[in-house]
Amino acid sequence: MTSNEILKANLLDIVFENRNRDYGAYDLRKGYNKRLLISLATGLSVILLFIVISGSGKSKNSRAPVINVKEGIVIKTIIMPKEKIVLLEKPKEVVKKKAVVKTATVNYTSPPKIEKDDVVKNAMVAVKELDGKDISDKTMDGKEATDKVDLDKKVEEVTGNTLTAGPSQPEFVIDERAPAFPGGQDALRQFLGRNLKTPADLENGEKKIVQIRFKVDKDGSVTGFEILTSGGSEFDKEVIRVCKKMPRWVPALQNGINVPVNFVLPVTFIGVEE
Repeated sequence: MTSNEILKANLLDIVFENRNRDYGAYDLRKGYNKRLLISLATGLSVILLFIVISGSGKSKNSRAPVINVKEGIVIKTIIMPKEKIVLLEKPKEVVKKKAVVKTATVNYTSPPKIEKDDVVKNAMVAVKELDGKDISDKTMDGKEATDKVDLDKKVEEVTGNTLTAGPSQPEFVIDERAPAFPGGQDALRQFLGRNLKTPADLENGEKKIVQIRFKVDKDGSVTGFEILTSGGSEFDKEVIRVCKKMPRWVPALQNGINVPVNFVLPVTFIGVEE
């Protein structure tokens, strides 16, 4: 195309220059704008028609139905005042009181005082006069009691003084013991004498004292050796060596139960002239 033809031609002619226009694409693009306008017009017409139909339906439904009102019977609800309900009281039961029969009593309320005969105002009541009567602070006539009078009990209730001794209490026995070597102290001395060896020479009369503490457990086993008083390292080691060889002790007992305790054993080495 020449310059003048390009200025007068549209975009579609420029794109399809020197191309096959009978293929179909040219015709589709050429009629695109026309078809687009027809589609928009058709769509707007359908929408407008739908709005008109909807509006007419609502206007018909919005009309209120006409009701012929005729005079009729009016019913009113009348609230009647509530009446108070009076509850009838239950008739009181008549409790018949039983006639109280007084029992004969005898004045016997305080321990007798030893005074001169001319000073005594009320003489001591004889024991035989207590039969069939209750003890009180006044003497009164009445029906004899059917139960046998326990004089000691009555006197205790009225005066607070006990005339009879109660049952004897069982003797309390303390069930406790200290731990012990099997066989006692003599057996312990023999065991130490057989097993201990003097680790160093001592002069005649020279002493080495070693105090060792250990624990006698609940089962009698001996553990936890500790030197409290040292007689020298060699003597301390010898005492520990022999104590570790000791058999199980008899455990300590407290309130009838085996308990672990600590025991302190003094061992003395004495030099003897050979």
